[in-house]
Amino acid sequence: MERDGGRRPWHRGAAAVSTFVDVTARGLDRILAVLRVLATAGVWFGGGLLVLLSFAVGAEVLMRRLANHSFTGVDELGGYTLAIVSAIAFTSTLLNRGHIRIDLVHQRFGPRGRAILDLLAMAGLIAFYGLLLKYAWLLLDRSYTMGSRSVSPLSVVMWIPQSLWFAGLLLFVVTAVTLFLRSLLALCAGDLRTVNALIGTLSADDEVAEELALNAEAQGKEVVK
Repeated sequence: MERDGGRRPWHRGAAAVSTFVDVTARGLDRILAVLRVLATAGVWFGGGLLVLLSFAVGAEVLMRRLANHSFTGVDELGGYTLAIVSAIAFTSTLLNRGHIRIDLVHQRFGPRGRAILDLLAMAGLIAFYGLLLKYAWLLLDRSYTMGSRSVSPLSVVMWIPQSLWFAGLLLFVVTAVTLFLRSLLALCAGDLRTVNALIGTLSADDEVAEELALNAEAQGKEVVK
């Protein structure tokens, strides 16, 4: 009876920790699902901006060619567009594990070692972009407070494009932190497959499998048509 009674607190503590980990993991999975939706919407929004920019550039080229006249500020708007679209695309690229990594040392470790390296890489990414996000906010706050405008004929209110740029960076940092926490829980639970699926590098086999899946999906759509 004494032995059983002595074990019960440990069992209860382990069960409580396990329950907490499971609940937290499910909550983070829900957050990641929302972030994926936001990232997809952001990609479509950024794509729309690029399409509009391409039409504006095309119209300017035609005007220069046919009427010897050009629109003012297309290059300036193009710079804002590229900055905003790049910041928005960071999140989608991160969720799809599309960022380039130097994996010379990474491949020399076993599965657990690679998972730890992936977490360290994600921590470094968060630290760098967290610092960038801080200064982006300071820039946005200063532009809004001072009512800054661009020194150009367009006289663009600077906080408007800067706010979209900041929103893209904020979404990226929030996604990176969520992925880090979810992967850390998976590593503590010994679920190395989940760690690799969330933040691991894409292997050649993964890329081949992804291409085959895309081809199969495309062929399926053609058959339906």
